[in-house]
Amino acid sequence: MLNPADIISGSQIAAAPGAYVLGFYDTRITFYSQQVRALELAHALFHEHLLPANARVAVIGGGAAGITLAAGLALQGGVSVQLFEKAHRLLPLQGDSLRRRLDPHIYDWPNPDADHERAELPLLDWRSGSAIDVRDAVLHEFGEVIAAAEGRLAVRDRHQVTAVTPQNGRFMVAFDRDTVGGGRENATSEFDIVVLAIGFGIEDRFALADAETASYWHDAGVPGAEIAGNPRPTFLVSGNGDGGLIDLIAAASATFRHDDIVRGIAQRQGVQALSEPILAIDQQAMIADAAGQGFDFIAAYDNAIGAQVEALGLVDQMQENLRAGVQLFFQTREQELLSIKTARLNRLAVYLLKKACERPGTQSFTHLVCNDVQRIPSEPNDRQGSRRFVCGTETVVADWIIARRGPGRALIRQPFGNLLGGYDAEHEAWVQRFPVDSIAPSLNPATREHFRRLARHAKLPPPRYQLAAMMAAMPRSAKLWLTEGGARWTGELAPTDVATLWSDDVPPFELTVIDPPEQLGQSLAHAVARLSIHAPRIDLLVDVARWRPFLSSLSSESPTASGLHPPPLRALGGQPSILDPIVMAANDLATVINRTLDSWLLQAVNQRLIRYIRQGEDPGHFVSFVAAADLRQQMAPIWQDWVARFQAEPVLLSRFLGLSVCARDDEAAAIGASVVAGRRLLPQLVRACAVALAVATTWQVTTPRSAHPGNLGRNIGGTQRTGHTCAAGLIDSEEMALVALRHAWTTEFVLLPMQTIPPALMAAANSSLNRTGNAIPLLGQSGADGKLMLTVDQRFRIAAQASAQALANLLLGVEEEHFTQLKAAIESAGDPQ
Repeated sequence: MLNPADIISGSQIAAAPGAYVLGFYDTRITFYSQQVRALELAHALFHEHLLPANARVAVIGGGAAGITLAAGLALQGGVSVQLFEKAHRLLPLQGDSLRRRLDPHIYDWPNPDADHERAELPLLDWRSGSAIDVRDAVLHEFGEVIAAAEGRLAVRDRHQVTAVTPQNGRFMVAFDRDTVGGGRENATSEFDIVVLAIGFGIEDRFALADAETASYWHDAGVPGAEIAGNPRPTFLVSGNGDGGLIDLIAAASATFRHDDIVRGIAQRQGVQALSEPILAIDQQAMIADAAGQGFDFIAAYDNAIGAQVEALGLVDQMQENLRAGVQLFFQTREQELLSIKTARLNRLAVYLLKKACERPGTQSFTHLVCNDVQRIPSEPNDRQGSRRFVCGTETVVADWIIARRGPGRALIRQPFGNLLGGYDAEHEAWVQRFPVDSIAPSLNPATREHFRRLARHAKLPPPRYQLAAMMAAMPRSAKLWLTEGGARWTGELAPTDVATLWSDDVPPFELTVIDPPEQLGQSLAHAVARLSIHAPRIDLLVDVARWRPFLSSLSSESPTASGLHPPPLRALGGQPSILDPIVMAANDLATVINRTLDSWLLQAVNQRLIRYIRQGEDPGHFVSFVAAADLRQQMAPIWQDWVARFQAEPVLLSRFLGLSVCARDDEAAAIGASVVAGRRLLPQLVRACAVALAVATTWQVTTPRSAHPGNLGRNIGGTQRTGHTCAAGLIDSEEMALVALRHAWTTEFVLLPMQTIPPALMAAANSSLNRTGNAIPLLGQSGADGKLMLTVDQRFRIAAQASAQALANLLLGVEEEHFTQLKAAIESAGDPQ
């Protein structure tokens, strides 16, 4: 790691003591790396005692390097800093870039922390996001530094520096600036120290003659979607720096997001196995580069990791991300496709891209080598909007042309030629001494601690992302109590929004309920219980002694469900929010809360089932059986119809959800069942719906039922049969498997999605069940009633996985056998013998 003396030796201009160069002769030019260089230089100037007392410092350039250096120098005190920027705002490149993403560490891959999203800098910190969001966050913090510097830091925007002239150990800085009248004027100012942080200039829009390319930082410069119906969208990308590699990857991508692809590579399971060989290849490439030789990364990757990237599925992953039919032409001046001066993750991504394009298919990748690309006239049969180019002996007809030949460095350095005359060679010699640190600088712990201490002393607020995290960790609150007008709710969350408290990433919430449950009334007290029992981060501030037994009876002591726990309870107190008061009848407020929670559950179940039905995916094994593609295809329209009915009929949805987790179908059990139907029983609800849907593909027409008995109805040629899909774990506090067959079900058929053994075996497990020799309960016997019961047993699972027809054959056979045996049992019971 570089020490302060090393930093100074790489930045100072030997012929002009007091003049320094920051970053624009280096090769790794990410936003983060420029900030690191700036902090290291600011600390090194302080550490090496190169900042005279009361010195005036000119920092020329308001990009990432310039503003970070200016902030660091100003916080160190003892000097005054003027920051010159020719544009009308700081960080001008990132000012309008929504589609470019900035990541602080991703190009440090295969460092295990490469996908970390926070820069974690001691000054001007930020987290990954769109360029414009990062810019806004950094400039907000920069404004805090300006305020803390108390006049020691001034920004001179719209100041075009035209010359820096050494004079008697100091520097005369000449610049153009706006006048009061709106014109421009020439002016000069004298400084003790000058730091050139002028950046790299702007790309030439016509780097390819007669073919304009939007700037890398303009959203228009990011490859977009194919909207012309072209089955072979063709891209010509010129230049193999990081900008060229990034846009080559973006052009190839169906999502047009380079960062999604490289992040997907970095986070791929097992990818760290590539670290050692890739780093060894980099070492070989650096040796070749120092000797002025080229290096064939493609051949090196083929030999060292070619088989591994295939085995890890990285090429498959890249192929899945490809734009349909994409034709890629990548032009370089060197024979080598890739360069050591680029980020290794970009290099690896292009290697994977090349391999994916070489697979059989409509996509292609062609490497063009020539000194320049020339546009030639189009021909009559060329696609509309395309342009024709020639590179050596190759002709390309391209729909998109992206030239990333690098910015105009010579033009932006021209005003400082008197200072930079010998610096190029000096810096190159320094790079040879520190080849790794010059490309990918890292922040010295001493530098980090130095600026952390200064930030604390200046009382700078935390960066925006930390403030957002702290705000998210602060509990929101609401208050519920009875008044003469009804139930009054106030707080930072309206009753219609309380379902957000069931989300996994919800911030803490405190709900103060003044009245005990018996005074709130049955409906509202149960609605509060339902909300709080299933919410992951809610605290109830209540009369603990009166609320605890009530909540326990509906959760940990529930006769219907296991695994539920009462929410954390605290004694009344504090200052809950009084925002946005709402007063309504207690029963009406309960209805609002319950319907909001029902809607949340429907959406959650729908998301799971749609993914299962469309892709056959069942993360977490919520569904528990594998459905064949044709069975899932038949389930889709049935579920779509059910969802439409649920959305149109809140009472139907409420009844269906309640009975899905409760076996008892009576008014006394209904309210308790509604409390159990919540987020913590989402797997059971998903399974209840999935099994019912699968059965509905055969037992048509089966639909949700809104009236007693049951929650399903089946229409068979005008005959109505009632059903109950029930994923409850308990019936009156006993295990479902032990008591299901003797429970007093109120419907003609029962689906038990959580049970995996056949009903006959369940009957055998219960010795108290009266049954005939053929194991069918007798009609009219206590607790039996001859119900048709289905479980998700092995026969069900095998049939569902085979095909829709196989499941239909099974269900129709089970139904026919049931009624045949039931008829025989009835006749046998009526036989006088």
